[in-house]
Amino acid sequence: MTIPSTPFDDRARALTQSLLAEAARNPSRVPLDRRSRAPWKAIAAFAATVLIIGGAVVGASWALRSAPIRTLPADALASRWTAFQLPPMGASTDTLSCPSAHLCVAGDYAGNIYASTNPAGGTSAWTVIPVDPSTAVTGVSCADPSLCVAVDQNGNVITSTHPTRGAGAWTVSGIDGRMMVAGIACPDEHLCVAVGGSKASLSASGLVLASANPKGGPGTWTVTELPATGALTAISCPSAVFCVATDSNRDILTTTNPTGGATAWTVTRVAFAPDSFVAISCPSIFLCVAVDSSGNVGTSTDPAVAAAWTLTNLRDGSTDLPLFDTVSCASVRFCVLGSGSPSVQMSTDPTGGASAWTAVPVMLQGRVMLGLSCPTSGFCAGVDGSDGFHVYTNPGG
Repeated sequence: MTIPSTPFDDRARALTQSLLAEAARNPSRVPLDRRSRAPWKAIAAFAATVLIIGGAVVGASWALRSAPIRTLPADALASRWTAFQLPPMGASTDTLSCPSAHLCVAGDYAGNIYASTNPAGGTSAWTVIPVDPSTAVTGVSCADPSLCVAVDQNGNVITSTHPTRGAGAWTVSGIDGRMMVAGIACPDEHLCVAVGGSKASLSASGLVLASANPKGGPGTWTVTELPATGALTAISCPSAVFCVATDSNRDILTTTNPTGGATAWTVTRVAFAPDSFVAISCPSIFLCVAVDSSGNVGTSTDPAVAAAWTLTNLRDGSTDLPLFDTVSCASVRFCVLGSGSPSVQMSTDPTGGASAWTAVPVMLQGRVMLGLSCPTSGFCAGVDGSDGFHVYTNPGG
């Protein structure tokens, strides 16, 4: 597959038109005890304001370059993080999705789902739901409170339209037993896309599970093999008509038709990356932020073009190296990176280089932030490898 030669403005215009059409079609183990609450903010279905001046698309890309940048010191940011312990189940929580400050759903290595409609309310505000005890939950994505979909290491899709109601509200569907699923993205209730690779050989082709009707049961899911790639490691879909994935060969994969099969995906080699990206977050079609396990963050305002990617190393030379595992961006002006360091990295200017990122100590030594979900700049949550739940709140965010 090759990189399209279509100019960026033309492709941005096409994506914008597709987004507007889609919007018209679908209106849409050390105890921790610090707690806090966060205000409700509605989730915008299409957050970027798009302006067409002289036939050129401006909108979100213009806002990315021109919005004022304000960086707070680490101690001020740290004071906005609180933490407590999730109900202990003997397995590490490793994935998290929060469509709003009023719902978070997490998964762990023992096939349990953790759910809360008051995520910042402390241990007692959370319910543990055993849904898939045979394997680890490796990804979860909640399009909104009426649809959460999780995936596991055995190619199962685990779906609920009432995620806090207990095990009976979750359905486990076997889709492809040869597949180890690495992650999933559900931009709305009409699309979920999961990615991974073969359990027999993770160096083999990438595999995509996709459904345009995730509430419709196992028969709605299709499996696509991408033979020009390695195992897919992560995915983010800022809309139902644009998804970006990463693979074990240091590729970036993009599509404007996630259910369109192998030919709908474009593979772009990001040759400068020393390691494969392990997580990616694209808050809009104009920004993607990806991280690897060597302390690098890759950013792009045009993810299908290799030359548009910039790599920044955030290793500071200390023993607490940011070996990143997760990333979540609420917008083009708010991103959080999680790692094996006691600090998260936060930025209001993710394309601004190393100086634009602030290391904020939020965890005890030895803990690893394995999952982050930031639905708004006023609310962000994370799970670590020791059942800790970490919450960032900013009433002015």
